[in-house]
Amino acid sequence: MTPRLRLALLLASSLLAAAPAHAQEMTPIAEAREALNAAVSTYRAPQVLKARATFEAMAAADPKAVPLHYWIAYADWRAVPLLKGAERDKAERYVKDGLDQCEQALGVEPANAEVLALKASLQGLAIGFDPKSMMTLGVQSSMNLRRAAELQPANPRVRLLLAINVLHRPPEFGGGPAAADSVFRRAIELFAKISDSTGAAAPDWGREDAHLWAGRCAAKLLDWPRARDQYRAALRVNPANVWVRDQLLPEAEKALAGEPAKP
Repeated sequence: MTPRLRLALLLASSLLAAAPAHAQEMTPIAEAREALNAAVSTYRAPQVLKARATFEAMAAADPKAVPLHYWIAYADWRAVPLLKGAERDKAERYVKDGLDQCEQALGVEPANAEVLALKASLQGLAIGFDPKSMMTLGVQSSMNLRRAAELQPANPRVRLLLAINVLHRPPEFGGGPAAADSVFRRAIELFAKISDSTGAAAPDWGREDAHLWAGRCAAKLLDWPRARDQYRAALRVNPANVWVRDQLLPEAEKALAGEPAKP
């Protein structure tokens, strides 16, 4: 370990107060990853950004470490939608930062499928800040997702990000919930075939997201029984997911009870 990285890890440790108790037995990167995953479950931008800062401190000392750039970009992807409503300028900065983090990672590993898929998803978010860029960024995003799927066709996170992209893509361009439904089903199938990662820096997220977004897709199709079942499946993976527990599942249950609910 280089002296600079050792110093960065010491600085980063002060940012991990919210990490689970058993994290003391984990490596610093795995500990930071778990703190970020816990922050994501809250759907609160300050918590996500606090966890993100740990990876940023590490990356400052080891700028060619692809996993660190990946996790910063992932945190950016998570934080942007949470910031966009109240802090649009800040959200836009994090979109740009996330794309820059992906570029740094791809400069070291050009064929990293997960980074390519994450870059594509950030490009999709970037369109929201500059609708005029849809024709350029939209094409680039689709190309990056297609390339990522070619590189790792059985990667469930790549398939999940592709499904989310299809869900939000206009129907006239081959998107929408009807088109996305089968892609979400495939992502869930792929997650069922893999075990959780044991690598300290490896991506380990997405299982609950696959069910969550499959539920969102089903809700848009007004298939409320399936939406409810997918939300319940997401909570079996992570009972602490605030969005599913406090909003999405209750909405589905209200719809099934005949009460008005937003798809």
